[in-house]
Amino acid sequence: MIHIHTPKCGGSFVNSAFGERFKQCPTLRWSEAKGHKTFLEYRDIFEKRGDSLTKYVLFTVIRNPWDWHLSWFNYVSKDAGGRNSGMLLEHEQIKALSFSGYIKWLEDMDQPRSLHDYARRQVSDWIIDENGKIAVHEVLRQERLEEDLRSLKEKYGLRITVPYGQRINSSRSERGYRWSYSDEDAEIIARRHQRDIALFGYRFE
Repeated sequence: MIHIHTPKCGGSFVNSAFGERFKQCPTLRWSEAKGHKTFLEYRDIFEKRGDSLTKYVLFTVIRNPWDWHLSWFNYVSKDAGGRNSGMLLEHEQIKALSFSGYIKWLEDMDQPRSLHDYARRQVSDWIIDENGKIAVHEVLRQERLEEDLRSLKEKYGLRITVPYGQRINSSRSERGYRWSYSDEDAEIIARRHQRDIALFGYRFE
C-alpha cells in the first residue's frame, strides 16, 4: 500500500495511524521518492527502480480547496525561515500579508517561487494520470479522516491504530474557513480549483 501524500491534508495523522510500519514504505526509504510526489512522479520513480505501482493499493487524502488554502496561509506565513515547509521564498512574501492578500498573491505569477510551488497547484494534481483521471484506488477526505481511515482498515484488514479525537492538521482555523473569505476571494479559489470541484464535489459551505 502506497500513500500519495497530498500536502496539508492530514498526512501526519495518517502516519501516526500506521506507526513504525509506515517507515517501511519505499516512498520513505528511497531518497528520490521522498516528499510530496505525485502519482505520475511515483510511477516514473518505480519504473526506473524496476518496480511498478500496479501491485500496490494507492490511497490519498484530499481536502476542501478553500480550507486547504487557509491552512497553507497559516502554515507558511508562520513558518519562520521556511524551516518546516521548505518554502522560504513563499514565507518571506506572505508573512506580512492578510489572508486576502495571500489570495491575491497566488494570482501573481511574477513572484519568485520555490521549486515545488505546492500552494499554487490543485489538490487533484497529486493523484491524476496524464489524461486527468483519478489514478488511486482509495480517496479519503480530510474532513472525515478518522471515519475514512477506519473504513480503509476494515476493507483491507490493516493492522493500524486510528487515533481518536486527535486534532487533524494543526493549522486549520477554529472558526471554519468561510469566515476568512470575501466573496471575491472565494471566487478566485473556485476558479483556480475547477478540476478539484468537478472531481470531488467540494463547495464553499
